[in-house]
Amino acid sequence: MNTKLIEKIKRSAIKGRLGDFICNFIAVVLGIAITFVGSDMIQEHNKKKEVAQALQLVKSELLINRETIEEMMKMEIFNKEGACYLLQYKDKMNEASSDSLNYYGYFPFQSQDFLPVTDAMEMLRASSVMQNIKNKELAVEIIQAYAVIKNAHLFYEGFSKAKETGVEKCVSQQEFRKISNENKSLRETWEFTLHLPEGLAAIRQISFIHDDPHLTYRHYMELIDKTITFIDKEYN
Repeated sequence: MNTKLIEKIKRSAIKGRLGDFICNFIAVVLGIAITFVGSDMIQEHNKKKEVAQALQLVKSELLINRETIEEMMKMEIFNKEGACYLLQYKDKMNEASSDSLNYYGYFPFQSQDFLPVTDAMEMLRASSVMQNIKNKELAVEIIQAYAVIKNAHLFYEGFSKAKETGVEKCVSQQEFRKISNENKSLRETWEFTLHLPEGLAAIRQISFIHDDPHLTYRHYMELIDKTITFIDKEYN
């Protein structure tokens, strides 16, 4: 009788210890699982934060480049309109408005260079951030936006080089160099320049280097705006 009772007590004790072991084991496994899940969640959050911060830099850079493209557009349109105005009065310069002549000034002999800003994009490519952008369509859109920026600068460069070539032929003429050293008024300078074959050719060239620069530059800016809107939608 006593022996049976002792065996029951032993079995109960074993079962109790086994139950405690299982509970402790489950607690340890759950703890490890929770640790891994928590670690993954923290890592994912940090990745998302890193991507968001990087894309804010990209957005700021895109805005800077957009402003530059707008300045390039204004510069080319200014030159085109100035050339068209001078051609309109090439045989009647005395009728040209003094205000308009002063507004356009000596525009063919002035130039301005513009450079793209790509630091944020280069940082994006050099790091793993680009790979961590979940929406791959956005990643492609950003790459295309920078291709658009490059094309815009090539478009302006084409205008600048064509203008420079025409103007160089004009200013290299002995007659032009001579009048440049004389105390001539703006009206007299343009009257002489437009009667010089190389001068007239230069102004004509500026007037039609690009048929509609406004349309082309505006298209570039719209594509950049589209990318900026996409970034805001995904990370704001």
